[in-house]
Amino acid sequence: MEVFMAKNDSKKKIINFCFIAFSSLMLIYILISNNDIISIYEALKQIKIEYILVAVACLLLFWILEAYMIYKLILKFTDKKRGILTFWLSLKTTLVGQYYSNITPGASGGQPVQLYIMKDENVPLSEGTAVLVEKFLLFQIGVTIYSLILAVYKIKSLLEYTNGASLFIALGLIVNIVMVLSIWLLSIKPKAVGYVVGFILEFLHKHKIIKDLDKTRNSIDKFINDYEVSIKKMKSNKILTLKLFVLTFVQLTMFFSITYFIYKSLGLSGNSIFEIICLQAFLYMSVCFIPIPGTIGVSEMGFIMILGSVFSKNIIGTALLLWRGVSYYFSLVFSGIFVILVSTFKKNKIIIE
Repeated sequence: MEVFMAKNDSKKKIINFCFIAFSSLMLIYILISNNDIISIYEALKQIKIEYILVAVACLLLFWILEAYMIYKLILKFTDKKRGILTFWLSLKTTLVGQYYSNITPGASGGQPVQLYIMKDENVPLSEGTAVLVEKFLLFQIGVTIYSLILAVYKIKSLLEYTNGASLFIALGLIVNIVMVLSIWLLSIKPKAVGYVVGFILEFLHKHKIIKDLDKTRNSIDKFINDYEVSIKKMKSNKILTLKLFVLTFVQLTMFFSITYFIYKSLGLSGNSIFEIICLQAFLYMSVCFIPIPGTIGVSEMGFIMILGSVFSKNIIGTALLLWRGVSYYFSLVFSGIFVILVSTFKKNKIIIE
């Protein structure tokens, strides 16, 4: 039986609904507090819809590339055969994971659901975990390298920010660099990492922050072991790993290009696609580590702070509405409808939490 989650909890459904309502109200509040609603309405009447469609196409391509990379990793780690059924599994894993990532803090709900999906298709948990861990590593390392290259290129522009955006961006870069360095240390000194983590856990347990030390330690040990195995697998097939890194860079470019086509839809010119991709990459790095579902609130404020140099004050609200509408709300609705359709038309019931 296909099961996306182990149990059906109506309370979580209510929480999810409240979250979506709250996020919508938050966006409306930010728009009202920073802009004239009439000017937003007038700007929306004049948008060039063809560019909005291109922005949506960029998001769809982002998902297709995500599904393709998961497809390649499933072929690598499992005995699944090449073909449409395996790609369908990859696409389903991608879109359902996207939905749960959109509605949970730090996108933490996506991977557990993706594991259930693969398990229902006879992919053992160990192999499903390997697929998702390697995909996470590819994305995390890829987005950090991508953003660092752009940050070096645009260092002068970063230093010119006077509204606190440069500090915000620097903090995001530091967090992601620390994560990548941790992954690197795990690849060369897993025992040392385990020792340091064990010391930290002992300290937290001593100060009553962690109650069940053994349970936490076992979970961390499994986490370290999963990552160690995946890193070794990445190094064992360097050609495939390199190809997937290239696809990750293309994928990121597609996602960050959404803002450029929003820019063009408003009839604006003067900034190149490269300039706007740089700014959007900095925005992503600034907010991705914040554990709020959909990074609600911080993404909107970050957009105003970082993209304010591209969109004038009288049009920034419209740009924010369109960007968030495509990159988050369209994603939420599309993936949510996908989950409902799969649960409706599949022979076995899918439980949506």
